[in-house]
Amino acid sequence: MVSSISGINNNIDINLKASQSKSQQNDFEEILKQAQEEKDEKKLMEASKNLEAVFVNMMFKQMQNTVPKSGLTDGGMGEETFKDMLFEKYAEEATKGSGLGLAQIIFKQLSKNLINKSEG
Repeated sequence: MVSSISGINNNIDINLKASQSKSQQNDFEEILKQAQEEKDEKKLMEASKNLEAVFVNMMFKQMQNTVPKSGLTDGGMGEETFKDMLFEKYAEEATKGSGLGLAQIIFKQLSKNLINKSEG
């Protein structure tokens, strides 16, 4: 019985992670479309910062995967969910202000495309 419950928890956990990453991707895509339609550089910068935050969040998760589990704090699905939320918050904080500089690079590239579309 315990193994079937843990199997269910794993399936729920996988579905939660997939829906969170899809939500972040959809947010980026929606903001990017709005920025392109309205030719709004502020929205384009917001989309660039969101993409940087998604990248940093993925980086934190991959870093966590390299740490061996000791079994000392085996919190199950709840621990994993709260870790994901914590990493999202870390990524949000790390990308505030000037962030890591990725948003500025992404913005430059996307703004070139925005200018080219408005001219064409």
